[in-house]
Amino acid sequence: MHASLIALALGASLLAPAQAAPVGAPAGHVAANRTNDHWSGYSAHSDTYSSVSASWIEPTVDCRTGGEVVFWVGLDGDGNDNVEQTGTHVLCRNGTAIHTGWWETYPCYNIIDYGHVVRPGDKIDATVTDNGNGAYRLYLRDETQGWTEQPNKRACSGAGDVSAEVITETPIYSTGPSALANFGTVTYTDVTIDGQPLSSAGPQAITMARHGHNIDTTSAITAGTRFFNTWLATS
Repeated sequence: MHASLIALALGASLLAPAQAAPVGAPAGHVAANRTNDHWSGYSAHSDTYSSVSASWIEPTVDCRTGGEVVFWVGLDGDGNDNVEQTGTHVLCRNGTAIHTGWWETYPCYNIIDYGHVVRPGDKIDATVTDNGNGAYRLYLRDETQGWTEQPNKRACSGAGDVSAEVITETPIYSTGPSALANFGTVTYTDVTIDGQPLSSAGPQAITMARHGHNIDTTSAITAGTRFFNTWLATS
């Protein structure tokens, strides 16, 4: 479904050539809290990591302005050219929001749709775990609908667990980043890295910004394990 997506590295110049890549493509990290044209949320990238987890309530998306939005957890991607991740994707099509669950081990596999029903208001749990020997458990559960997927997938050569992220994203196409669908607010809860509260990992906050202004916000971390992103504009 997303084979044609094109993403730019987070740390790369916008003048650099785009590379064919999926939602959640690799990101080169830079110092200090930062803005990016297609990522927001939190990334830890000062160590190596073995697991990252988060839960969220799938937001109701207002599709009157179109666009897309993706919610995910993952390892790698912020400092190398790999990502191992899972989450949900919302595509506005003809004014209707289409919600799907997916996994990915880039660059070997672009986003793979599980084919399950996901609806606004569903409680979603997601965990990515390095099981060793290049295998990753990609756990996604819709508590409301009652389905769980937890495939063990081999990562591509180059995976190194150099970062752990919980991210709100838009895909990038050959014409540039997609419009950010109006997701209102998504709140990530029970966020842990290597089984410890998100705040313990000293993560970096990322806010989505385009054309010199923010198009969403990333909150401070509260209670060690909770933060939210809030939509501001489509682009």
